[in-house]
This record gives sequence, C-alpha cells and structure tokens, in this order.
Amino acid sequence: MLIKPDIYNSNASPEDNSQAESIEKKKVELLEQQQQSTTNQEPEITQEQLSLGKRLLNWRTILPLVVVIALLIYAAHKTNINPQQTWATIRSANMIFFLAAFLIYYLSFPIRTLRWQMLLENVGFNKARLPGFWKLAEIIYISFFANVVVPARLGEVYRAYLLRQETNHSATRTFGTVLAERLLDLIVLVLLLTTAIMVSLHENLPPQLRFGLQVTVALVVAGVVGLFALRLLREHVAELIPMRYRDRYYHFQEGTLGSFRRIPALSGLTLAVWACESLRFYFIALALNLIGGSPLHIIAAASFIGLGEALLTIIPFTAGGVGLVEAGMAAMILLFNPATPNAANLSVAAVALDRTISLLSIWVIGFIVFMVAFGRQAARQKKQS
Repeated sequence: MLIKPDIYNSNASPEDNSQAESIEKKKVELLEQQQQSTTNQEPEITQEQLSLGKRLLNWRTILPLVVVIALLIYAAHKTNINPQQTWATIRSANMIFFLAAFLIYYLSFPIRTLRWQMLLENVGFNKARLPGFWKLAEIIYISFFANVVVPARLGEVYRAYLLRQETNHSATRTFGTVLAERLLDLIVLVLLLTTAIMVSLHENLPPQLRFGLQVTVALVVAGVVGLFALRLLREHVAELIPMRYRDRYYHFQEGTLGSFRRIPALSGLTLAVWACESLRFYFIALALNLIGGSPLHIIAAASFIGLGEALLTIIPFTAGGVGLVEAGMAAMILLFNPATPNAANLSVAAVALDRTISLLSIWVIGFIVFMVAFGRQAARQKKQS
C-alpha cells in the first residue's frame, strides 16, 4: 500500500486501473478509520461543562450585568436623557429601513455558514460526513445565542461541542477552525474600520478611539505572529505540553493552520459578512436620519459605528457585551451628531433599534432555535436508547 500506481497511465489495462482505484479507496478508508480512532480517544466536552442554564444563573454572569446596568442608568440620568423623547424618536423611525437592517443582518448567517463549511473542508473534514448547510447554520446561530446569554464567548467552544455531537469529529480540531475564522474576522475588521475612520473622521479621531484601534492592530499582529510561530515551532511547543494533552494540541494546530487555504474565497466571504454588519447600522442611520453629509460620509460613519460595535463585543466582560457596547456606540454616534438638545435622545434611540436586531432578536429567536434543537436531540437519544 506504500506503492502508489499511476492510474492515469494510458498503457495500463482496465484491470490495473480498477485495482489502482481500489487501493486508493482503501487508503482513504484507512485514513478515515485512523482519524475516527484518534477522535474517539479525545476527551469529550460534556454538556455539563457547557450548560447554559448553569452559567446563566452563576454570580459571575449576574454581578457584572447588574453593575453595568446600574452604571448605564446613572449615566442616563446625568446626561438628562428623556425616556419619553427617546421613545417618540423610536416611533418616528422609518420601519422600511429598519426591516432592511434586520434582513441584511440575518443575510450574514448563510454567508458565515458557507465560510465555516469551507474552513472545515480545508482541515480535511469529509463534506459527505458533515451536517447539511442549514444544520451548520443552526449550530452557528446557537453559538451566537450562547454568546449573548453568558459571558466569556462560550459560544465559540459550544459550536465545536455541537458539531462533535452531530458527527463525532474532533472538537479540538473544530475549535481550531473557529479560531482561524475569528482571526480572519479581526484582520478584515481592522482594515475596514481603519478605512472608515480615515474617510469619516479624518484628523478628528479622539485619543480613546486611537488607542483602541492601536490595541486591535496589535492583537492582529500578535495573532499572525502566533500562527507563524505555531507552524515553525510545532514540535518544540508540543514538547512543553503534557503527553495526555498532546493529541488535542495536534488537533488544534491542524484545525487552525489547516484552515488557511483558499484564502481569496475566504477573504471574499469575510468581507461580505462585515459588509452586512456595516449596512445594518447604515439602514438604522437612514431610519432615524441620524447622520448628515454626503452619501459617502454617511456610509463611512455608519460603517465605523457598526464595525466599532462588533469590536466592542470581543471584550467578554458581560454576555453579549451588554453595557459596554451600548455606551461605546452612544459615544461613537455623538461624534457625528450636532450638539443639539435632542442629540443624546437620538443616539439612545439609534442604539436601541440596532441592539433590538443584534442582541434582542438573538435572545428571542435563538432561544426558540436552541429549544427546538435540544428537543430534537433528546428525542433522538431516547430513540437510540
């Protein structure tokens, strides 16, 4: 089996070609069996470890949320935000543009699914053995739901767990693809955010935003350097890891580094994902007539705010970035709002409409999707037992 015959040799007989194809097929089967055997040896992530209900009721989840909400209420009181005026502003919003923002946001999920499917194929997962497209979309959506109900970005790990439940593929290798996806997101996000800032703010960039952008660029550089180090020092790093965890390290390394193939296609899909994020807030801005100026300025400013919001959600202080995201968005919006008496109320209205889509809808729809998927899995396990 170590000899690979030339099955494309024009002089070979049909019998030889048939034998060669049988050998190739057998080799593929043996490789899959070896991968399956290795996967079965990997310690499984248990449902108890990732219990959303248990983590949701944990004081580490509740306390930061209470503190942040209290600070938001205090800030609203100090800035003289009028709830009645804010509600009147929300009611006056153009619902056509609001629905457009909702639809463009949810268009990003099929694009994310296609990208993840490509990443999984890049690391050697057999497409025939992967769940269908809409099942992968369901897994991604549930991972978003996990991210908005518990802190620490648990949804990234939960995605690997759900795929393992469906296919018994290595959860560590799957998590490597998620990490690669996040690095792609961060690189494209920084490029788009920098462009939006240059167009919309020119030289009027506040020091806090400049510092935040510098930190993000540093994270991107560190991530890229880390990937190169992981590739060049693969065995040296492995020697530092206890033997019982070494297989998991190799799976993680394969999942991360192996993901970076077909880069042009992956880059195009990542650009499409963040275009959806930018357009979501662009339509919110149009719904409220939030930002003035030329169409290019409005698009750049809306992209800056929408992408800045995404950047703030990376900080895992509270579930879904609640508190931090709203305060940061309000501050960014005020950069483009004239200092009118209603500016603060208009900013709060824009944040409320946007978070209705990017947070509240995930809470509501995500809970329904999660319960349906959980009930389906429970019924399947009961049938098997």
